[in-house]
Amino acid sequence: MPFLQRVRAEPFPEKIAWGWKDTFAICIIPLIILNGFILEKIFGISIAVSLGDTILRGVLFILVCYLYKEMLLTHWQKYKQAFWRSSVLVVVGAIVLQVVISLTRQLLPLGPSTQEKSLIDPEHIPFLSLLIISLGPLFTALLEDIVFRYTLLQKLFIQPWLWRIVLIILNSILFGLIHYHNFDGNLIATISFMSAGLFLNLIYLWTRNIWHVLLIHFLNNAVLSVGGILLLKLVQTLT
Repeated sequence: MPFLQRVRAEPFPEKIAWGWKDTFAICIIPLIILNGFILEKIFGISIAVSLGDTILRGVLFILVCYLYKEMLLTHWQKYKQAFWRSSVLVVVGAIVLQVVISLTRQLLPLGPSTQEKSLIDPEHIPFLSLLIISLGPLFTALLEDIVFRYTLLQKLFIQPWLWRIVLIILNSILFGLIHYHNFDGNLIATISFMSAGLFLNLIYLWTRNIWHVLLIHFLNNAVLSVGGILLLKLVQTLT
């Protein structure tokens, strides 16, 4: 059986069927942004902001897993039908995702201040706190893919083709824009994440299975967050 026939978990909808879970899903990103804004107003730029942000993402992660458990299970069963080929796609996809982001950044007219900013100095933060904070991007992979790849793409991907093309583009742009604060508020810099959103959108539309994009996103974030923290700890241990 062909790969796509094995892994595709659901067809594109003929009409939009919107429910309360979809409304909840699109509130996730504004809630995370609002939480970060409130925490910064209360604590300033501190470890408490990052910990509070991670805790909220963790709670939302658990809630989303529960609300979407049937969909996640259905898609996982299809993923397992071509497990090894799917896993190769995930690894290759994570590498290509970073290549896409890096190449896009190189093409943009960016100054030295547009790198992703860190609100904390890892040299002065306890390792356990850093490890907890590093889990935030892992929770985010599921949350963002449920919002952007499932709710705002799969659920809205109806005919005609012109609407589908517009939807893919707008979805990718919005995905980049929500990372506005990652780049000190530089809108041009968010284009690199728009390209990442476009790449993930195309992978989802090709496989029609949330687990491929979710695991690509998860692996990418894990290497950059948890991997970075573990590397820092190793360097500190050896020096």
